[in-house]
Amino acid sequence: MNVTIFPTGKGGSESAVRYLLSDTDHAGKKRTVMPEILFGDPDTFTAIANATKRQHKYTSGVIAFRDHETITPDQVNTLIETFRATFLPGLKVDENFADFWVMHREKGNVELHFLVANTEISSTLQLTIHPPGEKNIQFFNAFSAVMNDTFGFAQVVPDPLKISLKPFEAKSPNGKKDKKAKDDFAKVLHTEIVGGFIKDRNHLIGYLKHHGVEVPTIGTDFITVRLPGAKKNTRLKGPLFAKGSDYAALVAEHHQSKIPKFLTPSEAQDQKDKLIAGVEARTAFNQRRYLTPKPGAKRSHRASKRLPTANLPHHAARRQYELDQMVMPVPSKEVRAELQAHLDTLKEQSAPAVKSAASHLPHHTARNKDDHEIAANVPGGTGGAVGGLEAKIGSLSMQYHSLLLMLAGAKGRRASQIKSQIMALEQKLSVLNLELEKKKLQDKSTPQPKIT
Repeated sequence: MNVTIFPTGKGGSESAVRYLLSDTDHAGKKRTVMPEILFGDPDTFTAIANATKRQHKYTSGVIAFRDHETITPDQVNTLIETFRATFLPGLKVDENFADFWVMHREKGNVELHFLVANTEISSTLQLTIHPPGEKNIQFFNAFSAVMNDTFGFAQVVPDPLKISLKPFEAKSPNGKKDKKAKDDFAKVLHTEIVGGFIKDRNHLIGYLKHHGVEVPTIGTDFITVRLPGAKKNTRLKGPLFAKGSDYAALVAEHHQSKIPKFLTPSEAQDQKDKLIAGVEARTAFNQRRYLTPKPGAKRSHRASKRLPTANLPHHAARRQYELDQMVMPVPSKEVRAELQAHLDTLKEQSAPAVKSAASHLPHHTARNKDDHEIAANVPGGTGGAVGGLEAKIGSLSMQYHSLLLMLAGAKGRRASQIKSQIMALEQKLSVLNLELEKKKLQDKSTPQPKIT
C-alpha cells in the first residue's frame, strides 16, 4: 500500500465529492463496483470546507493497495483511525476537523480515498495534513513503510528510472492527445536507458534534441523540455535528470526495485521511530495552534455558528457549555499510546490465526463473505454455487445500502440517477435471492456421498 496526496484542493470541494461518489471514473467509464461511503457526510464536509475564503479549501488523497494485497473491513476501520491519529494527532473528528472517506474497488484493488477540510472547526484557523517540505514527505513515507510492515506487505520501492510527469486531466480530445504523447515519451526514454543506449544526462539531452524535443533549461537537479507540438514546457525532476547521475547504478537499482522488499527488524524499528517522532512534533504544533487558548484572548465561537457541526448525522450536538470550556493540551504520551494501540490492533488483525469473517464497515451493512471466503469456494460444487450466490447478494446489498446513503444527500438529476440504480439493484437482488432458495432446496434433495 501507498499514500498519495493529489495536487488539488483549490476552489469548491463539490467537484471532489462528486467524483468520489460518481458511478463513472475519471475517464467517464462506468464503474463496475459502486463507491462505498466509509466515514463522514458529503454535505457537511462540503459546507465546512467551503466556509473559508482561503484558496486551498481541502486536501485530497488516497491510500491505495496493490492488486494482490487484501484488507478486511475491520482493518479498514483501524487503518483510518491510525491515519487520523498520525496526521491529526490530538484533534477530534467533527470537533476539530472534518473528513470524508470513500472506498473504490472497480479496478480490482482497494482504494481508500479521503478528503480533509483545511479548516480547524473550533477556531476557523487553517489546518493542513500535508504541509510543504521534505520532513513532511519523510513523515508520509514512514507511515507507508510502517503500515506495510504491520500488514506483512512488501515495501513500496521507488523506481529511479520512472519518469513522473505532471498529472493531466484528459477531458478533451487535445488533452487525450497530449497525455498519450507524454506517456509515449516516457516509455521510449525508459526503454533506451534500460537498454544502455542512453548512458548519462548529457547523452540524454543530446538524444532529446536529436528527436525534436527542445531543452530550454538545464538545472542542477532537473531539465525542462518542450515536446513537439506542445504549447508549454514540462519540467522533469528525479535521479535521471540530476547533474552527475550514474545511469548504470540507476539501472541496477531499477532491477532491484522489482524484487519484493521486506524490512528487517532494525529497519522496521527505525521507520517506527521516525513515525512516532513526526506524530509527537505534530501533536505539539496542534496543541499550541488549536488547543491552547491564547493569554488574555477569548476563544471565538463564530466557527460553530458558521460551520454546520451541530447537524452532523453521526453524533449528538455538543452542549453550549462545552464550547466555553478551556481546552487543555493533549499530552504527547497519550497520543503516542493511542497510535501504538492502533498499530497493535492492526498487527492482531493481520495475523492469520485471528483473521475473521467480514464485520461492519461504518455506516453500511457488512459483507456476507469477504474476499478470502469467496476465493475458498470449490468451483463447480453445489456448496460453491450457494457460496457464490451469497457472495454476490452480499456485494449487491452493500452497494444498495451505499446508494441509499448517497440518495439522502442527492438532489435533482443526481437523485434521479441514484434512484434508477437502486431500482435496478432491487431487481437483481430479487432474482438472486430466488435463485439462492432454489439452490438450497436442490442441496437438500441431493443425496450426500458416503464416506467409506
